[in-house]
Amino acid sequence: MTNAAALRNSSNPFLSGNLAPVDVETTAFDLRVTGKLPDELTGRYLRNGPNPIGEVNPDSYHWFLGSGMVHGIRINNGKAEWYRNRWVRDRKVAKSLGEQAPPSDWPANHVQFASNTNVIGHAGATWALVEGGSPPVEMNYELETVRVSNFAGTLPQAFSAHPKRDPRTGELHVMAYWWGWGNQVQYLVVGVDGKVRRTVDIALPGGPMMHDCAITEKYVLIFDLPCLFNLKSAMSGNSFPYIWNADYTPRVGLLPREGVATDIKWIEINSCYIFHPLNAYDAPDGTVVLDAARHEKMFDVEQRGPNEGFPTLDRWVLNPKTGRATEQRLDDRPQEFPRMNESLIGLKNDFGYFAGISDVFRQADLIKQNLAKQTTQVRHDGDNFGYGEPVFIARDGAKSEDDGYVMALRHDTETDLSDLVVLDAQDFCGEPVAVVSLPTRVPNGFHGNWIAD
Repeated sequence: MTNAAALRNSSNPFLSGNLAPVDVETTAFDLRVTGKLPDELTGRYLRNGPNPIGEVNPDSYHWFLGSGMVHGIRINNGKAEWYRNRWVRDRKVAKSLGEQAPPSDWPANHVQFASNTNVIGHAGATWALVEGGSPPVEMNYELETVRVSNFAGTLPQAFSAHPKRDPRTGELHVMAYWWGWGNQVQYLVVGVDGKVRRTVDIALPGGPMMHDCAITEKYVLIFDLPCLFNLKSAMSGNSFPYIWNADYTPRVGLLPREGVATDIKWIEINSCYIFHPLNAYDAPDGTVVLDAARHEKMFDVEQRGPNEGFPTLDRWVLNPKTGRATEQRLDDRPQEFPRMNESLIGLKNDFGYFAGISDVFRQADLIKQNLAKQTTQVRHDGDNFGYGEPVFIARDGAKSEDDGYVMALRHDTETDLSDLVVLDAQDFCGEPVAVVSLPTRVPNGFHGNWIAD
């Protein structure tokens, strides 16, 4: 097992403090609730993140490569019935725990590494996800690993950490990449039955790290940006050999939703990196509006995780007719992990919710953006509190876009414990609707979702 306590004092910033792992799987029932959980919330809040197990070399550890651990809170009838944290079993995790490797739909030599980035519900199942070549891992309701999946034989090779669910069709739109393909990525559409119905191979000048994508009613947006697979770095032993290349031309591709690779309209933008778009939509004049957390660069000086300056909220207006883009800074506060009312993915939205961050992606305040009014609310609960990614849940019978709840994990540096905070999205800085006290610390991680029963 990993010595989590020792790692918290590591010189590697992505292993220290609340980025250090926990070394125990915990199950707890009947959690303490302050306030009142809404009766309409029945389901699970799940969050995935890196939690290394086994031998860890602090000098070379990369945050993106820690073994996956999913944390979950089950809510029902106004009660927090349980909390669980479970490592996502793969070959390495199973060996470290003295278990058999999980069943797999793939040959023994298929690429498989930590499914540590996202956890979603789709086609009646729970999926732990990662990018870069590895397939999805199915988990059961109580977060035990079921199998490494190929979506009933329909997935060609790799998946992504960031499928975009079209709220009108329920399908998942995915941009997958893997260094073994060379300079290309693959666009996938996964139907509501959990099977891949469409694939498009897209050749590129280089092999970019393509963490996410965006969709509109007309297009899928492809982020071809200057963080590239570097063979020399890989040959030298770098476990995550994606390196900033300032000479690479940054651009966004507009792929018609049912088009082929030759239909893509490429639009150059100023040099930057985008992990996470908030949203994109088609404007009445034919342009495409993209709002995203913008990084000046990525993995240039720091090779162990994202730490190349603070990300800001920016807007691009992409013109497919002229092939040009305009850019605008919407907010210069450090912020990442954007989320929204996902019934409006691909359509014009007025609100976004962000995790404020401090140095080295550490948790900070929670942020609500009103894009229509260009105003910002910042929730600061005290210097000892730091929030992770927020998730928006619409209220039953909601009458407006922000009529609902914002749910996020929060860490308290004084108690070294975490809780799940439920906020009224329209009273963002007010008293929480409810706070669920967890029996353990939840390390800073990546992405999660509210998965209603």
